[in-house]
Amino acid sequence: AASLTSTGTPAVYMHPVEALHGDLGIVSERHCLIALSCSGNTEEVVRFVAHFGRLGGPAIGITQNGQSRLAELSKHFILLPEVPEAGPLNLAPTTSCVMMLAAGDALAMALLHRRGFRREDFAQFHPEGTLGRRLLLTAADLMHSGERLPLVRAEDSFGQLILEMTRKGLGLAIIVNQDGGLLGTFTDGDLRRVFERVEKPRELDARTAHARSRRASGAPPVPVSTIRPTHLAVDCLRIMSESQITSLVVSDAEGRPVGLLRLMDLLKAGL
Repeated sequence: AASLTSTGTPAVYMHPVEALHGDLGIVSERHCLIALSCSGNTEEVVRFVAHFGRLGGPAIGITQNGQSRLAELSKHFILLPEVPEAGPLNLAPTTSCVMMLAAGDALAMALLHRRGFRREDFAQFHPEGTLGRRLLLTAADLMHSGERLPLVRAEDSFGQLILEMTRKGLGLAIIVNQDGGLLGTFTDGDLRRVFERVEKPRELDARTAHARSRRASGAPPVPVSTIRPTHLAVDCLRIMSESQITSLVVSDAEGRPVGLLRLMDLLKAGL
């Protein structure tokens, strides 16, 4: 029942004895019963299927006995092969349980396919699971924004740039042009390069500091990657991995930075 429900086919488990003492009250003609019995003649299961047929819709039996009462009462039945149970006594329901589980899973997957059930649908029913987080979390859910965003203008002083980086504590600052568009990011590594190359760095503005901090011409370029707030968090993780970077600037439709997403934020979210 859990596998069916989580893949788009609402289902509940009903114990046959409890069904005969009141739980049949939830049954209507819209419902279908999947009944499982290895012998197909288990008394309480057979009685349950008989009463279900009186109140509800069709029954599907899963059994090893095609001549059983369960097979007779079911509109359709899945016949399992007669395979001995595990163990020397051939008594405890072991092999038969595994086969019934496999048959039930196969039925759930067939219904999933028929319904056109998608990964996104599965995530909707598993919002707190690992898969749910991978398919539902977006950059907007995890990014640093508003007052937490380390943002400086290109004409701000070098001192203001350092102060903003220190105050927000995210390891970098985002530098924007006069129109609010992204100029680039300035990281702790950029800061070290400025101190190595510039005798009086305090005389620089943020734009010049950014220009002077770029890596040597022969070094591999480090992309300044931007994403939209609706970008899936798992895709952000892939971008960081492929680009070998640890942060992404989140921009709106006009290219204005509205957030910052770090690798640490994704890892904390369990991705």
